[in-house]
Formats: sequence, C-alpha cells, structure tokens
Amino acid sequence: MGLTRQIGEFVAGVRFDRLPPDSVKTVCLGFTDCVAVMMPGWAEPVSHITARGLGYVRNDRPNRALHGVQAPAPDLALLYGVAAHALDYDDTALLGHPSAVLVSAILAEANEVGADGKAMIAAYVAGYETWAELIRRDHNQHHAKGWHPSAVFGALAAAAAAASLRKLDAEQSSRAVAMAASLAGGIVANFGSMTKPLQVGRAAQSGLIATRLVEAGMTSSLDAIEHDLGFLRAISPNGVVDTTSDAVLGTEWSILRQGLNVKLYPVCYAAHRALDAVLDLQHEHHFKPDDIDAVAIEIGETQAKMLRIHRPQNALDAKFCGEFAVTAALIAGNCGRPELTDAFVGRTDIQDFIPKVRIHPVSEKDPDEPGFSPFDRVRLVLREDREVTSEPVLRPRGHFTRPVNGEQLWRKFADCAGDALGPSDTQALFECLQNLSRLSSVADLGLLPASRSAVN
Repeated sequence: MGLTRQIGEFVAGVRFDRLPPDSVKTVCLGFTDCVAVMMPGWAEPVSHITARGLGYVRNDRPNRALHGVQAPAPDLALLYGVAAHALDYDDTALLGHPSAVLVSAILAEANEVGADGKAMIAAYVAGYETWAELIRRDHNQHHAKGWHPSAVFGALAAAAAAASLRKLDAEQSSRAVAMAASLAGGIVANFGSMTKPLQVGRAAQSGLIATRLVEAGMTSSLDAIEHDLGFLRAISPNGVVDTTSDAVLGTEWSILRQGLNVKLYPVCYAAHRALDAVLDLQHEHHFKPDDIDAVAIEIGETQAKMLRIHRPQNALDAKFCGEFAVTAALIAGNCGRPELTDAFVGRTDIQDFIPKVRIHPVSEKDPDEPGFSPFDRVRLVLREDREVTSEPVLRPRGHFTRPVNGEQLWRKFADCAGDALGPSDTQALFECLQNLSRLSSVADLGLLPASRSAVN
C-alpha cells in the first residue's frame, strides 16, 4: 500500500477514544491559542478585505466575534484562516502554523456537520499527524526553496481533518488528501504582505473543497503523494525525499513528540530566540537606547531569509524584520501587540535605531529543528567600546520544551479576546476551549454563525 492510501486508512480510522490522552491536551492548547489570536485578527484590514473581495457583507456584532458572515464552510474556513494568521501570533510546529490551518478548517466544517468536541479533537490529530508524516520525509528546508510550508502541507492536513469530520471512508480520505496536493501552494516572497495570511486561509479552504468534491464523485490519483511526479518530489528543495518507507501514522504520535509552540510575540517565529535574548539583557542591565552603538544578532541562514525585510515602513513589514524586533525590545521593553502598529513602526526613534542592528547568519543547523541554528545570540556594543553578549538561546519561551503555563496562556487569551468579549464571556470561552472534549456542538462556543442547515 502506497503512502497516499496509508494516509487515507489512518484518517478514516482516527477516533477520539483511540488517541493518546496527552494529545488531547495539546489540541485544546491549539484551539485556545488560535481562537484567541483569531479574534483581533478578525478586525484586521486583511480580514475585511478578504470578506468584501469574496462578496460577503460582515455584520459584526458586539460580543460575538467571528459571527458576522453567512458563507459556505469552505469560504468560512478561508476567512477564519486569514483572521487566525493576520497577526502572525498563532502557534507554530512542523515548520509552519498548524492550528491556524486546522482550527479554521475544523470550526467551519464542524459548524456545518454538527460535530461535537471529541470529533473536532480527532480531526485535529488526523490533520496534524498527516502534516507530520509528510514533512518528516524531506530534511531539506522548504522555506529556503521559497515554499510556505503552512500553505503547502496545510492544504493536505486540512483535507485530512475535514475527511475525518465528514466520516469519509479510507479511499475517499486518500483521494481528498491527494486532490488537496493539487490545490496546495504559497511562497515566502509574500511574507510581510496581506497575502501571507491569505495563503494560510486558502490552505484551510482547499482542504474542505477537496473533501466535498471527492464526496460528489470527483477522482484523484491514489499515488499522488509518493509518485515520482507527485507532491513530495515536486515540492522537495533538493529532490532528496523518502517516498517509499511505510508511514508511522498511529504507531508513532508526532503530536506527543513535537507538540505546539505558543508564540509570545506577534512577529515571525524566526526572531523569537533573539527577542528572548535581548529582553533578558535589557531586564538585567536596563540599557538606555543612547547607551547602545550597535547590535549584532546571530541567527540561522534560513531564519535570516524569513526575516526578509530590513527597513520596515508599517506593521506588516515589521513582523518580518529582525532589526525591528530587537529595536522594539530595547526601546519599548517589549515586542507585543502595542508595538506592532504603523504608528509605532514609523516613530523617529524606532527608524533611527534600526540601522544600528545587524543580522549575522550562521550556517550551522539545529539537528532537531534544521530551519534554525543550534542557538541564537545577541551582542550589544556600548559606548566606550564595551560589549555585552547574551547567553545562547536554544529554544524560545513558549516552545514545546519550554511550555507556557496556564496563567501565561490565560494572559495571552484575555489580551487578545478581551477586545471583542466582556470579562465574563472571555473567561467562559477560555474554559470551554480548554475543555473541548465536553463540547456538544461548535455552536456552544457562541462565536460562529448558525450552520447553513440550521438557517435553511
């Protein structure tokens, strides 16, 4: 049995009661963090533009974020995915942003089919494990080739999640994932523009489109992933990819081994270790900006390529500028949502300091996360030729190996969701997402429009 069929067999067999218990905790973390950042993302210009461009009129109402569009589930998944990734504050893993794709697809699909929380959790695991199975087969960096992994692998993962929710059989699930391989795409060159969140939303939408077309009778190739002219070889940076070994789906659980990394700064994850380093230095020494003549950031080559903008002119630019991230940390003491505004980015003191910061890429790679260097480090050159160097940062705060605790997650959730919900609703939603398996219907979240079947 080839890989495409093996994935279909796994997806069709995923059930909540067969999942490792710790995987449920990780899925609840992903849903909680993703819904949190989706709310302010829903208010971002890119979300309004996407809805308007697709012909939908948003009727946003107070205390009901995400409630304002009646749309078919695939389009709803697109809108949610754009909102989830609009701030670039959503969690990371598998060289991408799994929850922004999977949660968006699952919320839209579950809303339509009436799935409960246990089915949503199983669907997330089906998507996550499919993504992990695909990406482990190529050790070269897709970012370095120009691919946006969230948009590429995410489309197939979303198809797996949707197939799980729609209870497709093994062959249908295989064909849905195979079809999504032809709908996948996204490039790094669009980082720093509104198209980046669109790529994530499109991946979620593509997965739902594939499942519906397969259900309606459309075919796809049952070797589309592993064929010599198939998905894995087509996107492989160097053409060195494993297309023949058996899948480990259901025997090894990647969600337990790799988990989710919660972002504590709303900027590209490539800058997070440097941000931790400079904030630690600032906390210890309390530097004033005028004390600093130069800043050197040591990060990996692939990280440097992702941080492709060096003189940001607005908040979108700044999310992909390592120089800005460090500048914000040194001047404002943080690089959070208040600093990711056009007004802050355009401040004279910010723009004047940015040229002091230089990125120095290093070629060594982390064997566990080869998109990164083994560690990042920051060096400050002070007046009178004094220097201060940070400790090497191997993993940023919020990483799976340095996880957020309940209080940290709540603070992020309240900071994001509090703009749209009152205190009591924010707390209730947080508890609901943390206990997703108890959910009888996605409608219980109170975030989404009534399902189309209910409306009709």
